[in-house]
Formats: sequence, structure tokens, C-alpha cells
Amino acid sequence: MGQKDFLIVLGSTIRARRKARGLSQEKLAELADLHPTYISEIERGSVNASVYSIFVIANVLEMELADLINLPAAPINRQFENELAEILGKIRGLDESKQKLLLNGLKGMLSGL
Repeated sequence: MGQKDFLIVLGSTIRARRKARGLSQEKLAELADLHPTYISEIERGSVNASVYSIFVIANVLEMELADLINLPAAPINRQFENELAEILGKIRGLDESKQKLLLNGLKGMLSGL
């Protein structure tokens, strides 16, 4: 994987996690003490962010730096990942009983595939 592809996949991973946590780019930037434009550039893969910036972002997103940069070797479908992150955000907004009901249904559906 070349640098450009790596940065795009890293940015997509950060975007998906940010959306799953229900954070805007502005809120992530505020919590990470970074500029919102910088967050946007990182998510688009248009800037090679410092390791420390990625470390701070990982902390805000409540994940380990190693997990954030442990990217899949195969290309990811960004649209699918973004839609999945949006769905996860909606699930997090449900009360616990509805979350459990939905998860049990999804597990049943997946076991049938």
C-alpha cells in the first residue's frame, strides 16, 4: 500500500469512528486541540498528520493508536464503512432494551448467511 492509499484508508477509518461516536469534525478538533480544517484534511487523506496528532485523535475516539493504524491490507469500501458508522451512531441513540433486541436480530440474520 502506497502513502496516498494509506492516508486515505487512515482518514476513512478516523471518519467512520468519529461518526460512530456521534462527533462532528468540529467537536473532534476541539477535544483533540486541533483545527477543524486539519481534521478534515486528515479524514480526506490529503495531509500526512504527525504521529502525535493521530495519537491524540485515537485517544479522543477512545481507541488505541495501534488499533487505529492496524489497517486492513485489502482496500475498504468507504461508502459502506461510512454507512455502517452512521447506523452504529443511530443504534447508540437507542435505549438499551432496543439495542439488545436489534443486536440479537442482527446476530440471527448473520448466522443464517
